[in-house]
Amino acid sequence: MRESTRETAALSGHELRPERSHPIFSRFMENKLAVAGAIVVILFYSIAVIAPLIERYPYTRIQPGYRDKPPSAEHWLGTDRNGRDVYARLVYGARISLTVGFVAVAIIMTIGVTLGALAGYFGHWVDSVIMRFTDILLSIPQLLLLISAAALFQGGLKTTIIVIGVTSWSGAARLVRGQFLTLKEQEYVVAARTIGASSWQIIWKHLFPNTLAVIIVEATLWLSFAIILEASLSYLGLGVQIPTPSWGNMLQDGQRELLAGAWWLTFFPGLAIFLVVMAFNLMGDGLRDAFDPRLRNR
Repeated sequence: MRESTRETAALSGHELRPERSHPIFSRFMENKLAVAGAIVVILFYSIAVIAPLIERYPYTRIQPGYRDKPPSAEHWLGTDRNGRDVYARLVYGARISLTVGFVAVAIIMTIGVTLGALAGYFGHWVDSVIMRFTDILLSIPQLLLLISAAALFQGGLKTTIIVIGVTSWSGAARLVRGQFLTLKEQEYVVAARTIGASSWQIIWKHLFPNTLAVIIVEATLWLSFAIILEASLSYLGLGVQIPTPSWGNMLQDGQRELLAGAWWLTFFPGLAIFLVVMAFNLMGDGLRDAFDPRLRNR
């Protein structure tokens, strides 16, 4: 049978191509910008993990004789106004900033996906209550909400993570709700109800897996935004507090010396934020295109 199929294809002038076993991965790998973004993300997370192994000086070490020194062979990225090594603080800042982004997005997705799933599946008063609360949250400027919450509970690593996570889930909730409203009318869901499946079984065994692609893409894009939010709060003095380094408070600390010519104090943390945010956005765009069902037959 296979030989006759091949002969027919050869006679018609077409050559059979083997089906790809992982079309989503293949489409993602074809997107060079997305792959480059993924490489940058992996590189920064690797740096964060092995930070103690690649530091040259402790990030808290103060050297009074090396204040505001420009990049050199001894201090690759220069020193700050306290004589601390900028390279060491940037490396450890990656650990803090990327951890804040990852954990905050985990909180955002957990709250947003759960509430969006409940609103989209059950509808009626459940949908009305959840969506009205979501609308109220969306009506408040997020940065203002973040600043107010951070000022109320005082700054710190844990506070920054919780504040970003608890105040930023509304967009994910609306996205998942829209997906559930569409999927719950599909035939396989009706069939599951017919055979007696409970609402929770339908939500987590049938609807959630079919929404997972959208959730993954949304989480990837939110990672970049969470890092920006952490940097903004830390820059304003309401996030991670000095002497613990984060890219945001490094920018805040460096702005005081910028006019004195110490450009490296703001340039390197700013460059790190730019690269990571751009990488996450490129990777998110690549994942969105790879998961898009309209591209599966191309």
